[in-house]
Amino acid sequence: MSTAGWLLLGTLALWVAFNWVAPFAVMAQGRRISPGRLPVELLTNRAARRVRFYTMPLAGTYGYSIWAPPLNVVVFDEAFFARASTPLLRYVVAHELAHFTFGHHRKRWLLVVGFLGLTPWAARTFARFEAEADREAERRTGLTRSAFGGILHHVVPPQCMTPITAVGSLSGT
Repeated sequence: MSTAGWLLLGTLALWVAFNWVAPFAVMAQGRRISPGRLPVELLTNRAARRVRFYTMPLAGTYGYSIWAPPLNVVVFDEAFFARASTPLLRYVVAHELAHFTFGHHRKRWLLVVGFLGLTPWAARTFARFEAEADREAERRTGLTRSAFGGILHHVVPPQCMTPITAVGSLSGT
């Protein structure tokens, strides 16, 4: 293999390694949420048992889900988690768990690592993931996103083109 080939292979290996290690930094900085502070009825399925929940200060987003192989992680904004009503928290937890149930976290990671995360096709795929997670959250909780009066809306900010993918934001912040 030529020097350019080795350089390209080395760069690709560093990119994959960064995208695998970066989520662990979030877990090191965040505060783990005790399962007793979460809606226990949503934590019973197989996918939910492998999810860890954390809080930390976030700018403009209520939370996001990340894949930190072999763990699945949900991070909530501290202020959001502290002031969210029980129904809102149930809906958001169900929404985040749906991403793991459907494997969105792995698919999103592969799109980002494969340098496809910024394409229009990926944007449509991410929007489809959000709609699927909303439908599952509605099915599991009996609540709808519209019940929260526009408090929640989806965003796909530029920073989500990393393994740490934001899934929502607080309106008005």
